[in-house]
Amino acid sequence: MSVRVLVVEDEAIVAIDIADQLTEAGFMVIGPAPSVAKALKLIEDVGCDVAVLDVNLRDETAEPVARELRSRRTPFLFLSAVSRDHLPAGFSDEVLLPKPARSEVLVAALQSSITESSRN
Repeated sequence: MSVRVLVVEDEAIVAIDIADQLTEAGFMVIGPAPSVAKALKLIEDVGCDVAVLDVNLRDETAEPVARELRSRRTPFLFLSAVSRDHLPAGFSDEVLLPKPARSEVLVAALQSSITESSRN
């Protein structure tokens, strides 16, 4: 079974690009989810093994999604144009990749997150 990656991204073209990169790398993409509500629904209904979160989603942040993933012990990383000091409070220790990330960097970061999570 392939690893299920939830993609939370509000810009459609960027979301499609991320989904395509991950699919080509052998992941099963869940979403993309353009909003917190959609992401939380997908987590509840489908679940995921790891997630890629943009920090800013139109007029909201991905903080509620990150909190839910953390409570489920599901690894995630941020893929965003914000700097580390703009991450939601309590999440400054999470992986932050700058947009746009090269496919091999994103895939390696996801694999590292999964490996690290399985050790804990």
